[in-house]
Amino acid sequence: MNFKFYFKESKLYDFLYFPGLVFSKERIEKSQGEYAGEEFYMKGYINLINRVEGKLKPYIKDIELFYDEQYTNSYDFVELITDIYTIFGYKDEKEYLNMLLDLDEKQIKSSIAYSILASNENNKEYSEEIMKKAENINKDQLISIIKELPVEPSTKWNLFMIIEEPMDHMRMYVNLMSSLLPIFEEIYYSYEDEVNNYGHYLVDFFNKNGSNGLKEISYSILDLDLIKDEENRVLISAIKQYALLVSSGSKNNYIVWGLKTEEYFKRMKEINENKVNERVHVFKNLGDKTRYEVLKLLAMGETSTKVIAKALGVSSATISYHISNLLQAKVIKPGITNDKYNYTVDYIFLEKIINELKEDMMFPN
Repeated sequence: MNFKFYFKESKLYDFLYFPGLVFSKERIEKSQGEYAGEEFYMKGYINLINRVEGKLKPYIKDIELFYDEQYTNSYDFVELITDIYTIFGYKDEKEYLNMLLDLDEKQIKSSIAYSILASNENNKEYSEEIMKKAENINKDQLISIIKELPVEPSTKWNLFMIIEEPMDHMRMYVNLMSSLLPIFEEIYYSYEDEVNNYGHYLVDFFNKNGSNGLKEISYSILDLDLIKDEENRVLISAIKQYALLVSSGSKNNYIVWGLKTEEYFKRMKEINENKVNERVHVFKNLGDKTRYEVLKLLAMGETSTKVIAKALGVSSATISYHISNLLQAKVIKPGITNDKYNYTVDYIFLEKIINELKEDMMFPN
């Protein structure tokens, strides 16, 4: 098991996701409520969001064309492109944008088709078979697939617009990102040294301690199976400061680790040590009807967000949001089966919570 830090790619990753930061305040306020007032997001990050929000306000209408306000949509334009045209190997942001401009209509459509097909089939790993399908799919077939996606009508409309005029859409995106680049550079400059130093520290720690290092640094919250026995590319994010993402669906897999992710895990540990709050957190999550139905389907063995979304009549983004909260409540846990990521109900943990509830309520024997 080997870890390697990629500084240039870390910056490029943050640049591509930088515009979405303008929608972060509402998401944070919503997630804060999920934890009964517990503050996960430190003032420094809130200040960053406020600063970015002010600078990006003149561009908000253009940003909305390419980025989801809820930040949960796997069909954002950047997601549709980077699965195939990954961020690795470019010297800077301008070179990557120039590469995007050089793509022809077929290349853009194939990239978009691949991302949609891979998501539709719940495929977590890059697939040459799906790539071949994407390269041979025609416009009418792709439109039919988009029509059946369990997503919001506005998302479908954006996808229709992209495949109708892919090169125009790409030019609009590159023009937007070129306009935002000076703003990003100004914001990112104050984080460069911290990102670089922390990235080298983190990979040194992981290379020295192996998978047990992940367990130690996450206070046993993360499953060791999430890290594979191969080279793990590590990106450090100053934009998604509390993120931990394992991207395995693109040509170049990587791990995104936020600058404040360690602080997040430490805070999680402090909360989990308070057993009363832990139980309240679980029951609060189960008190949401949709979330409860999601848990029931997971318990029945269903792992496809698309199938769950269709069964409950909601979008895949909504299901992802509920799964995220169930993960944070530790009601479910991530794992890998046949090289694919999935989620299972943590029955041992739930049984512990139920037994502790019985003790609190003094259930008769």
